[in-house]
Amino acid sequence: MSTPTNFQPSEILRVLSEADVEFIVVGGLAAIAHGCSQSTRDFDAVAPLTVENCRRILKALGPYEPRFYQSLNKPRVERPAEELAEFRNLYFSTTIGVVDLLGSLPPVGSFSEVAAHAVEMPMFGRRHRVVGLDDLIAVKTFVARPKDKPVELELRAIRDRLKSSP
Repeated sequence: MSTPTNFQPSEILRVLSEADVEFIVVGGLAAIAHGCSQSTRDFDAVAPLTVENCRRILKALGPYEPRFYQSLNKPRVERPAEELAEFRNLYFSTTIGVVDLLGSLPPVGSFSEVAAHAVEMPMFGRRHRVVGLDDLIAVKTFVARPKDKPVELELRAIRDRLKSSP
């Protein structure tokens, strides 16, 4: 999959928030919020994939031409919320960037388990829930992708610095 060059994280956060989508920022954007210097080219969040939240997701992303980017021919998202709620994860390509909405976050667990340690942080002029630092480190360690190792190490250094600060 080629990543669109039009990644607009502030717009993605705005439209999801204004549609009252329940989500917690994870992945690269969460790492940046915690102080990591790495960049990201997509939006990752954990979200309860309930019918109601899927309705809100469709309302929020509908104007941005969402497509299932991991499906053959990348079809436009035209399924009803009831069908989307049966998915484990939703992987969309939109005109404002790639949006990955995960039903759970291994090894941390379900949305409610991630929410238990999530923190509110300022991002692009608004406050958003972000996966907790320890949970984010656990995720980066668990996925063990080469691109995640430098992020994991930097997040560990940030945590160590925070623990040693008065």
